[in-house]
Amino acid sequence: MCFFFVLYVDAKVSTWVKSALLLEHIWASPNLVWGIMSLVFYYAFPLDLSPNSAAATGPLSVAFMKERFTLWFVLIFGYVGFWHFTTHWLHWAKRSFIKDRAFNVQKVLHNLFYNVLGVIQWVAFENVFCYLWATGKLSYVNDEDSFATVGSTLKFIAGFVIIPLWRDFHFYFAHRFLHYKPMFQQVHGLHHRNTDIEPFSGLCMHPVEHLYYYACILPSLLFLCSPFQFVWNGVHLVLAPAASHSGYEDHFQADTFHYMHHRYFECNYAGFGASYLDYFFGTFTDKFVEKTPEDVKQRADAKSTLRTPPTSEYIFYLSACAACIGYWVLLANKAANGHDVSEFSAKLSSFLAGFGPVIIAFSMTIVNNDVQSTLKPFLKQTVMSHLIHLTIGTVFCSVPVSWACYLVF
Repeated sequence: MCFFFVLYVDAKVSTWVKSALLLEHIWASPNLVWGIMSLVFYYAFPLDLSPNSAAATGPLSVAFMKERFTLWFVLIFGYVGFWHFTTHWLHWAKRSFIKDRAFNVQKVLHNLFYNVLGVIQWVAFENVFCYLWATGKLSYVNDEDSFATVGSTLKFIAGFVIIPLWRDFHFYFAHRFLHYKPMFQQVHGLHHRNTDIEPFSGLCMHPVEHLYYYACILPSLLFLCSPFQFVWNGVHLVLAPAASHSGYEDHFQADTFHYMHHRYFECNYAGFGASYLDYFFGTFTDKFVEKTPEDVKQRADAKSTLRTPPTSEYIFYLSACAACIGYWVLLANKAANGHDVSEFSAKLSSFLAGFGPVIIAFSMTIVNNDVQSTLKPFLKQTVMSHLIHLTIGTVFCSVPVSWACYLVF
């Protein structure tokens, strides 16, 4: 039986590998649309990385944030707004997952608020990297050198091709990590308030989830890349969730698997792009089933949070995380203005920025419950499975944030 399961999983992985080698994930998927948009965006609004640029003045420059926020806001809200308007108002899509759904203005306003926070946070990520590039703290390949030789051109193309594959891979492990009870209860549960999804629910996330979702920029820290790869990664991050959260199944960019994740909570963490990972780890489903009492309770609890003010627990966790990030912001601005910051303070503030939200969430769960509950909903998983997901999830979420923060010093 185990042998046949391995063959079954291998067949799924083989299909994915074959598709990747044939570049079907580019020319036969929404990635082609997003890729073209990223190229137009990057070259129409080039980044100024000169020593006298706004980005060079600090990792969180008011001038840089004002300039780039407008651009990213128009791109994101224009694209997501298109999907929201055409599906929910013009009814270009006909087959909704929930029949005769009522338009919930309160839910949409809630989602819009967190989308704005998501735009601000992404621009902050971009500011940090542009500061690192402009000040020479992080090397990069400039636009001229990207196409100077055949080798550099091929490297540029390889980055374009690989980013969507990396995004899917990162999303699975980061997403699965956020479903461990401490992270779900304090962070990811906010995203799951949208049990009946609509386009703006895609980027509706807790600020800490935005932090770890955007940590997908790890390749720009690991490799000598063009800033385009960073922007392409970002465009994919902020645009891809819209259509997959449309609430409809009959359009080019629909993702039924991800809808099922919102309906049943504990399945299809990877969505369609990297579903082979769900096959491999036993979390894939392609069947609608009758709702269990626990499922009904989860959906009711998620919906009720839309109508209630923030709890003291929510405020405490958000404040504690803000203190971790704020400590780094204070020292980073101090260093950018030429003041000395000790090596210990630089390392401590960078560590807290990346790992603090995880440590606080797990500590709160342990204090309020028992140690075993931190493994929910994966109590039946093996020790090895927990080690894999907790380790890779930490590396993918916390490490890039701390690494980028430390480079600022």
